[in-house]
Amino acid sequence: MVTVSQVAAGRKNRLSLEISGSKQAVNWCSEAPNQLWLGRRDSANGMLMRDPALVHPESASLITFPGGHNEGFPDTSKQLFKEVYQAVQEGKQPEKPLFPTFADGLRELVLCDKIIESNREQAWVQV
Repeated sequence: MVTVSQVAAGRKNRLSLEISGSKQAVNWCSEAPNQLWLGRRDSANGMLMRDPALVHPESASLITFPGGHNEGFPDTSKQLFKEVYQAVQEGKQPEKPLFPTFADGLRELVLCDKIIESNREQAWVQV
């Protein structure tokens, strides 16, 4: 489930991502970006705090602040454009770009069209 709201009363540009499985769920909310909530069916729920020591090595270059400091919303754009500008400087698209491509944008637009179609028809549609 993904919830994005800039209009909900009391929410400050909230982005909330939740993945729910049969035994465990995780939730991350942009309003508390240093916390990952862990919901468990068979034991106590927990909270995992942001810790650069726990980051996968492939993600380490994206971390610019020590633990206890929010990477924050501006860092999303900073990291995105750092990769884009590097590709521009090199004069070529990386083989596996870490930033959204025009193809990614097209796929998103097609998905949005299908969501509208599904709502209009009040039925599942083929994506």
